[in-house]
Amino acid sequence: MKKLSLLFLVCLATFTCYSQRFLTPQFEAVTEVLDVQYGFNYNYKGDSTQLYLDLYMPLGDTMAKRPVIILAHGGSFIQGNKRSTDMIAICTALAKRGYVVASIQYRIGINIAGGNTLEKEFQQAAWRGAQDGRAAIRFLRKHIANGNLWQLDSDHFYSGGVSAGGIVALQAECLDLVSELSPLGLDTNTIGGIEGNSGNPGFSWRVNGIVNLCGALGNVNWLANNTNISICNMHGDLDKTVPYKSDYYKFFNSPVVFLQGSFSVDSAAKVKGMNTRLYTFNGADHVPFVGASSSNIAYMDTVMNYVSAYLYRFVSGIIPIGLKEKSGNAFEVKVYPNPAKDFISISNARIGSNLKLTNLTGQEILNSKVNHADTKLTIGDLPSGIYFISIAEDNTIYYQNKIVLE
Repeated sequence: MKKLSLLFLVCLATFTCYSQRFLTPQFEAVTEVLDVQYGFNYNYKGDSTQLYLDLYMPLGDTMAKRPVIILAHGGSFIQGNKRSTDMIAICTALAKRGYVVASIQYRIGINIAGGNTLEKEFQQAAWRGAQDGRAAIRFLRKHIANGNLWQLDSDHFYSGGVSAGGIVALQAECLDLVSELSPLGLDTNTIGGIEGNSGNPGFSWRVNGIVNLCGALGNVNWLANNTNISICNMHGDLDKTVPYKSDYYKFFNSPVVFLQGSFSVDSAAKVKGMNTRLYTFNGADHVPFVGASSSNIAYMDTVMNYVSAYLYRFVSGIIPIGLKEKSGNAFEVKVYPNPAKDFISISNARIGSNLKLTNLTGQEILNSKVNHADTKLTIGDLPSGIYFISIAEDNTIYYQNKIVLE
């Protein structure tokens, strides 16, 4: 009996460890493979441009096939690079959870003096980025066909990006018909057609899902023939750069290109019956998770927890409690603002569940029952710092996160 119990405990420990892979960090360190050339094309000036990506992989991982995430940086298509601080942070955090993550450098730049309108220049820049994104995905699929040294799982490919990178990822997957390109006036013959000519022809650029962090689509109707993909959107509702809903992207305060942001993408995807979800950074401007302040760090924690939970259900087959479906829609608890100053608002909590607030030392600040689905906690008297908030039902935590009190 003792041997049987020991075997059961070992199996339970193994299952528990595996079940948390992809959801929480499982590896202490990450292997970086920098400046891997994935393609080649010409930039907006006509200069030859080699295209590179950086790979992040969990150090010491023995899993034979790891899910792949291809991410694109932000920068309004005129700046930014694959080694920006936020990209390194996101790629490292995901790799520590067990993913292989690629941060890609795509072609940036617009020709203000080229005779085109700014709208046309930004449309062409976004399309160049989408072509490069497709080439990067094809490159990694080609790597699988050529021996798969990096232990990639061809059945689990995801793409995404921050700001302009979110636009790149959404367009790369959704703007895929000549009939959709024609109204934009883009010459598909000279800039590579639907497939793009940035490299690795003959391999698929399709992915299972998209992680859109403060990005947008030019037209949500492009989703119509791509309803098989899932989309995870995160966006500030006071974004003054890339619209949260539908509005013009502004360049030096001048309206340039009409974009449909995360709220509009999520709404349209729901109508089409797609697997979609939206996390709103209530009261936040553009990319609030970028930066080194305590507020930025708190937002980044929220991003990693939410994105990890989104991906987890697809790569593990297990649905985290906080993302289980309810009445056909994703059940989503919202706790905001984060950082907070005088109060914390909680929406969509289950009545009768247990709410706890603890500090970094584990001291319990609050322990009470949820009496209303939407409630507000006054926290103005608490010292500034990092706290943990959790909401549980039947001893199962269905919401947990860090929150910063200023």
